[in-house]
Amino acid sequence: MARETHRRWVLRSLALGAGVGLAGCNTGQQTETEPGTGTDTATDTGTATDTGTETQTDEDMAGVVEDLTYLPVRDAASPDELVQTRKEAALKQLFAVDEVTTLVEDAVSATAYHRIFEDVDFVEILAPHEMDVQGSLDSGHTIEYRDIKQVRALVHRETDDLLAVDVRTREPHTIEQNYDNMNMATVEAAMQNDQIQQALEGKDWFVAASDYSIITAYSEEYPIGVVTPVLFNWNNDEGDLVAISAAVTTGDTNEVLGVQRPTRETTTPLTGVAAEAEGTDPGEYAEAEIDPPGDMEHEDWAINRPAQTIEQAGWTVEWENTLHDAYRVMASYNGKPVFGTETKVPWMFSDYEPFGLQAPGVPEGQANWHFWDTLGFTGPGVIEKHDFDGGFRIRGSYHTGSLDHWEWRFGQSWGPYRYLIDWNFHDDGVVTVTSRHPTTGFRTTNGYPKYTFHLCIEPGYEAATMATSDGSEWSPVTEETRVDRGDVEAFRVERQDGPERLVFERPGDQNYLLQYDPELVEYDQTLQGVVKEMLEHQEYLDPENYLRGNSVEGEKPLVRLYSSRDTGQGLHATTNPFMFRFRMRAENY
Repeated sequence: MARETHRRWVLRSLALGAGVGLAGCNTGQQTETEPGTGTDTATDTGTATDTGTETQTDEDMAGVVEDLTYLPVRDAASPDELVQTRKEAALKQLFAVDEVTTLVEDAVSATAYHRIFEDVDFVEILAPHEMDVQGSLDSGHTIEYRDIKQVRALVHRETDDLLAVDVRTREPHTIEQNYDNMNMATVEAAMQNDQIQQALEGKDWFVAASDYSIITAYSEEYPIGVVTPVLFNWNNDEGDLVAISAAVTTGDTNEVLGVQRPTRETTTPLTGVAAEAEGTDPGEYAEAEIDPPGDMEHEDWAINRPAQTIEQAGWTVEWENTLHDAYRVMASYNGKPVFGTETKVPWMFSDYEPFGLQAPGVPEGQANWHFWDTLGFTGPGVIEKHDFDGGFRIRGSYHTGSLDHWEWRFGQSWGPYRYLIDWNFHDDGVVTVTSRHPTTGFRTTNGYPKYTFHLCIEPGYEAATMATSDGSEWSPVTEETRVDRGDVEAFRVERQDGPERLVFERPGDQNYLLQYDPELVEYDQTLQGVVKEMLEHQEYLDPENYLRGNSVEGEKPLVRLYSSRDTGQGLHATTNPFMFRFRMRAENY
């Protein structure tokens, strides 16, 4: 967006925050006041009457709802703080509208989303008011959500003014839960448990998942690969118990090791944020349809994925979903290769405190769920493409158990395991990779997790050299090594015959500069291949396994980057998300 256009948009936004709209939610029944009353009103066309201070027009309204341009991460002064604080701040402004609070409080469940535009926070709430489950284990279950309220709002990031609100009722959404490929032996074992039977009695329930043995562990005795959670969901509109799960062994004998009974008090739901906003004056705001670019769902809630080859801003980017590695990226800049096909996000790991891990994939101490998300198994993959000034991004969405289902969009989900993985490509050769943790759906908590994000980069060079920088000079790296962000300011991989190079300007907390070893990267992309690699070898789970003393001079390179975030003491599934962030630059292209 041109800067002058952007300036006009900001002025319109500030004007709207100061003197436009109805101090109430859009009910679809707007009326004009009689002339001379001096009251702000809006007609169905969005034209406001003259209040004597600001006269808003259709163009002003369009300026708020149509001039939405995504803010690139690198253009934000404090991107981490922005991600962590603005979602809750914007929601509090929205919940100052009493009608919105009522829509959430009366819902079966509710989930909130946050998008970051230039100068404006966009928040969306999805809240179905009716949920119906029909069927059986034999035939499968049909889950229907009805009277789905969609509330969208724009909040000015500097002034916190509520600029615009959009309330709609969505079409019903139906999910067909088929159990043909589910491990029903573990389900049947769970249903023999007295606690499970008592919880399900009188409820229209369905099985949310069973078969997560390759991503969950229970205790030191039952590590990843030998136990699975069996998850039951239902309409949680009544009672404190919102779901129930059993930990069941997956071998010849299916034994229930324990049962988890999450209640409403396990997390901070949207109703808690609404309570904090009680009594707040929402001010005056516009009522208008808000349709942000890059919307997640389209017709019939289906995913409208971007093209798998994108040519824009000097970049040619190809992406593909994988069985378990999120999505791969291959890219060239100005016609020269930057990223090879093994560039990907292999996994996200949650090490729960105070329980801890004895070793990767092996919990210690108290029994509890420990998730290692092999992301290809846990999400629909690439779902959106966003354009911004001088570049674009592609976005993938991953959430334990989501696959192509959308039930977790309504808060009918287990825990906060949702990751938005973005690749941002700029026309000056800069690439930023982020993983945002929006913590959208709230049904259980499992402790206080320490998240570890794993990024694998295959520079597009067949032979290269490596070097690190302390901020004043570059030092060559000759052998495979680990470098920590606290010890180096940056590092680079340079094509042996030059001059192209990839500079890691914001590396991970820990980084491994390696020779490309196909045994550690190229394995069978099938379930059997995953089991062999992940469960037998566990080489992906322990990065120190990558250091084998190989030379990195004149060899094909590979880089693995890790960053961790400890969510601290207290419940972690709150309305405050956080973000992992990496930055690279393709130079001399």
